[in-house]
Amino acid sequence: MTDSDEAPPQDKFFGLSGTGRGIWEINRPQKVILELVERDIFHGEILDIGCGIADNAIHISTHAKDAHITGIDMVPEAIEVAREKAQKNNANIQFEVVNMLDDVSQTNLKQHSYDIVLDSATFHVFSNEDRLKYMKNLEKLIKPGGLYIQIACSEKEERQTRPRRIKQSDLNELFSPANGWIIKSTEDTIYEATPDCPYGTDFRSYLSFIQKTI
Repeated sequence: MTDSDEAPPQDKFFGLSGTGRGIWEINRPQKVILELVERDIFHGEILDIGCGIADNAIHISTHAKDAHITGIDMVPEAIEVAREKAQKNNANIQFEVVNMLDDVSQTNLKQHSYDIVLDSATFHVFSNEDRLKYMKNLEKLIKPGGLYIQIACSEKEERQTRPRRIKQSDLNELFSPANGWIIKSTEDTIYEATPDCPYGTDFRSYLSFIQKTI
C-alpha cells in the first residue's frame, strides 16, 4: 500500500495544514533539525520547502549563523500561522505561498539562488509523475553546487501506514550524476508526529544530503 505510486489528495493538506490537526504539526522543530543546526549545516540562502507552520525554519533562523531563510508552502493558512509564529519569535523569515508542482518561475522565488534547500517530509507525498515536476522546479531554485537536504519516510518503516516509503534505489536513480546530482550521504533518522497520531509518533526515515553539480 505505502509503496504504490499514489499521492494523497491536496485537499487533505488544505484541510489540515495550519489548523493544529495535522499529525506533522508538532509545534516544535524536529529533533533531526536540532541536530543539523548543532552540526552547523545551515548557512547562506536557505529555502524551506513545505515549511508548514515554520517550527523548523524559526529554529534555524534563530540559532544558525549567517542563515537567511525563505519558507514556502502551498497552503495559505499554514503560511499565515507561520508568519505569526515567526513574528512572536523575532525570526526574520520571508514566507511565500508556493506549490512546488506549479511553475516556480512565475513566483517571487529567485532562481538558482539557494545555497541549501530543506525538504522535511514533502518529497515522500508525491507520485512518480509529481516527483519529476518537483525536481524540475528544484533544479530551477538551487544554486549549482548547492545542497538539497531531504528528510523522508524510508523503506525501513515497517508499519503499513502513509506516507509512501522512499527507497534508496529510487533516490539513486532520480538524483544520479547523469541527472546533475550527487548523493553525498544518506543516514537513518526519525521523523516525529503528534502524540495523537494513530500510527505512532516516530517514523523511520532517511536523511539525505544531495548536491547539485550542474
